[in-house]
Amino acid sequence: MHEGSIAQNLLAIAIEKAKEYKANTITLIRIKVGEFAGVNQSALEFAFDNLSQGTIAEKASLQIISSPLLGKCRKCNEVFEIKKDKFKCLKCNSSEIDIISGDDLYIQDIEIE
Repeated sequence: MHEGSIAQNLLAIAIEKAKEYKANTITLIRIKVGEFAGVNQSALEFAFDNLSQGTIAEKASLQIISSPLLGKCRKCNEVFEIKKDKFKCLKCNSSEIDIISGDDLYIQDIEIE
């Protein structure tokens, strides 16, 4: 279950940042998770809830924002949402595409008190 290690890393980063600002409590951690990041959101939330117990983030909400898989065609420069069953440009039908978004996972922001 790699969601456990992801939750542990998110929590460590959030706590470190909160301490830099001398915060006593983390109230919200908002993360962006790409559609193709390979993360089970329910498992991530469960792991986060368990790992945050006894920390300044134990009452924090974990808000997960999904982002679609976006590609850019190398032939016609079209930017489009890639569908799971079609890895081709929607405009020119080329399969020469670069992934530009949707396989990422990062902390967007943290709310502290």
